[in-house]
Amino acid sequence: MSYLERDYYDSVFGGEPVPDADFPSLLARAEEIVEELCMYRICPENMDKYGTDTQERIKRAICAQIEYLDANGGSDLDNGVSLQSATLGKFSYSAGGAVGGGSAEQSIYAPRAVRILAPTGLLYRGGGCA
Repeated sequence: MSYLERDYYDSVFGGEPVPDADFPSLLARAEEIVEELCMYRICPENMDKYGTDTQERIKRAICAQIEYLDANGGSDLDNGVSLQSATLGKFSYSAGGAVGGGSAEQSIYAPRAVRILAPTGLLYRGGGCA
């Protein structure tokens, strides 16, 4: 069972075009990542326990994660393969050495997905006061 269908991504979310052949695997990976981001508090079977706003935010976060994965190398981003160089039209990017010899590893979490989920409380990692 999935959180959303392709039509939601295209029509409601209005995401960047994703090839039909890639969409199912990107959707599955995005769902896994968003579940992880929410510390496994969500699953498709219990979506009805959340209010409509939270349900909508979960779906939009998954769509944002699909876009992010597609724009950043697909499942390779989640497999720890870092982008070394890319060219799009006149724009070109090449990974350089990090200042001070450190590492600047790219997050697997879409920044937009994090912002979408922020008001839901699903990202809260604390345990409260003792």
